[in-house]
Amino acid sequence: MSSAASPGTADLRKQELEAILAHLGEFGEIQGAAVVRRDGLMIVSSLPATTDSRTIAAMSAAIIGTTEMSTEEIKLGRFPQVIIEAEKGKFIAVGAGTQASLVCLVRATGNLGMVLLEMGRAAEQISGKLG
Repeated sequence: MSSAASPGTADLRKQELEAILAHLGEFGEIQGAAVVRRDGLMIVSSLPATTDSRTIAAMSAAIIGTTEMSTEEIKLGRFPQVIIEAEKGKFIAVGAGTQASLVCLVRATGNLGMVLLEMGRAAEQISGKLG
C-alpha cells in the first residue's frame, strides 16, 4: 500500500490551503500570500498577477535558509519570522510546519501586529493540513 496521497486527497488539501489564503486576502493589509516548500517550490499561491510566484517561492527559500544559517552562526537561536521592510511594502515569511512557510506581501502602511497575528493563525492551520 502506498503512503502517497490519492489525487482526490491532494486536490482537497490544495482547496483547503487556497481557502486559508483567501481568508488572509480578506484582511486588507495583505496584498498576496503563498505557501512555499522549504526547498523553494510553490505549493499554493494567491499572489498578485504582477508577481512571478515561482520567483517568490525560490527567493523565499533562499531568504529563510540564509536567515536560519545566520541566526545559528551568531548564536541567536531559532527565529519566528523574517520581515523585510521596503519602500513600497513588506515581505513576511513565517514557518508553517517543518516543510513549508507562509509568505505574505503586505502594504507599506499595514499594521504589522495584526498581520503577524493573522499569519500565525493561518500558519497553524497550514501546518495541520500539511502535517
